Amino acid sequence: MNNISAGSSVYDVVHWFSIKVIDEKRKVVEFVCWDGLKWQLRLKYDWYFKYRAALLQVKYPRLEVNCYWGNEPATGKTLEEIRLDKIRAKKSKITQYRNKLEKAKANWTSLFAIEDDVDYQRAVEKIKRLEFELRAL
Repeated sequence: MNNISAGSSVYDVVHWFSIKVIDEKRKVVEFVCWDGLKWQLRLKYDWYFKYRAALLQVKYPRLEVNCYWGNEPATGKTLEEIRLDKIRAKKSKITQYRNKLEKAKANWTSLFAIEDDVDYQRAVEKIKRLEFELRAL
């Protein structure tokens, strides 16, 4: 089991939990593993992992059931990086739609105002929805 260093944050490591069923010859009969868990999630569902181990013990009453858990360094993007990527993507989409609307306004040649056009109104509503989603992030 690895130890978390004092300088690392909660998001620098991910946790795992595994259950092994071993027979008399030390051969693995069944192996169940959950990985990529945050610490809070691992604690929250600890009852479930123990429940699954108990089910395996009932399924294999004469065999040895072992539970292991630990942590490892997180790889990939952190939660903050994922959130920033989502924000960047929303801003990009909003800019894209605004530019398309400006281009449509500049090239509008119909007798009626562009604000009365159904497609224009849908695009404006979509921009408003994207801005709302951006504020929610």
